[in-house]
Amino acid sequence: MNFKRIQWIFLVAFLAFDIVVGCELLFQNRFTISNSSQNRQATVLKEMRTDSISYGTLSKHQPTAYYISGSRSGDGGQLEQEMAKLHNQTSRFVNTQLTSEFDSPVKVSAEHPNQRLDRLIKRSRNVPLGEAYQYNRQLSDKKTVVYTQMVKGQPVLSSDGQIRFHLNSNHEVTGYTQGYLENTATLQQRMTAISQQRAVVWLYRHNQIPNNSQVRWAIMGYTKLLTTNNRNQAVYVPTWVVQIKTKTAETVQRLNVNAFNSTVMKTSPDTVNMDSIK
Repeated sequence: MNFKRIQWIFLVAFLAFDIVVGCELLFQNRFTISNSSQNRQATVLKEMRTDSISYGTLSKHQPTAYYISGSRSGDGGQLEQEMAKLHNQTSRFVNTQLTSEFDSPVKVSAEHPNQRLDRLIKRSRNVPLGEAYQYNRQLSDKKTVVYTQMVKGQPVLSSDGQIRFHLNSNHEVTGYTQGYLENTATLQQRMTAISQQRAVVWLYRHNQIPNNSQVRWAIMGYTKLLTTNNRNQAVYVPTWVVQIKTKTAETVQRLNVNAFNSTVMKTSPDTVNMDSIK
């Protein structure tokens, strides 16, 4: 009996030792892999400087997000229903977009247009469902002020979930176009996304960032991945949207990187005229 007990004691001790050593090796491997990845990214960033590509501080933080589904608010949807509450404007609903013109333009600050618009969108008689949106400085320019619908803590980076306020030359808002995602739902558990730095490095390594250019900004949010059988329903994926400006050109380009698998999404790059953002 004593001999068997000693055997069990040695077996348990051996297993415990094995588990501890295994955990230490696993941790060391992860640390080594992480360090190797960071070293490679640091090397690429130096190459970008050599190629006269400028950029600001790029975060190494890896955010978390979901695949989500949602439907664009169509005929009889929430957006069209809320349109009946609007005052002092002329509105129409076409397909999945609400377009409205104010009877009197709304004066806003050239530098901080959101100071006035943050208050305006909170009133349902001015803008439907405005509490679901937040000002997005990066997507805005001198002709358009963009508010993005927030879903699970991330902005919708397509017109499906945006309010786009139209500005005239006097810094007055004349009206807006609005899309709204309803019935949003997560399709899987929260997952870790790539970092801002990784997204920019990935674009460079895939020859998407030309020499003598500037990375103006990079933001993460939801963009459409695929459409279901119902054309108003779609699946959205977290995406890093990166704006690149060639230093000798008059246009900037927006490129998309899938934040889960680092795929460069070439389906809908957006080119913007520099006259609109000066």
